[in-house]
Amino acid sequence: MQTILRYLVKLGSVSTLTAVTLLLPGCASTPDEKQSSANQAVSPTGVTLHKDKDIQGVWLANGFAFKGYDAVYIGDTVFKAEERSNEVEARGAAMRVLPFEMADAIKQTSLFPVVTTRAEDLKPDTKTLKFANTITEYQKGGGGARYFAGMFGGGQPVIKVRGEVRDGDSLVCVYEIRRSGESAGARMNGVFMKDEDIQRNDIQDLAKDFADFIKRTAATK
Repeated sequence: MQTILRYLVKLGSVSTLTAVTLLLPGCASTPDEKQSSANQAVSPTGVTLHKDKDIQGVWLANGFAFKGYDAVYIGDTVFKAEERSNEVEARGAAMRVLPFEMADAIKQTSLFPVVTTRAEDLKPDTKTLKFANTITEYQKGGGGARYFAGMFGGGQPVIKVRGEVRDGDSLVCVYEIRRSGESAGARMNGVFMKDEDIQRNDIQDLAKDFADFIKRTAATK
């Protein structure tokens, strides 16, 4: 196993961090350390994010609860992660898919009469929440690495999204969500799946988890 992982690191199929985690489990962070780090972090906007169920970090403005809005508008995705020459098509697809999957998931909450990715769908004076998503970490994944270490995360696609929600000029919510081969199929049979199919499943998963957060917040405040 050690020889295989060192070979994959040379090929670039498995990150050094992944290899170290697998080869030296005793040096990895303890569960308590990981939990502490995940529970609180400072976003680039300066607000403090807290973990909520399957969302790594989220912040809400005081008293905000996703209530009383006529529409949600999800704009184009911005890419600010490392750009690799072999990922142009894959990252382009992820940027296009993300707003549509988020819109579809938020529609299922039935909290907003209009949920759209098209600015022209918004009527003048409509009370609207505007979502802006930025991909801050990205890898398209690789089937070869999944063959050897897919169960441990090797070769799985990676996507991390930082989002901001605004009511006019007011920032009301910030979130950060990371996904990497979340489905059982990706871990057990990922070698037989396309990178883009696994990543689309991950995008759907993060969108559904955030929509669930929206629904829970609206119901409890």
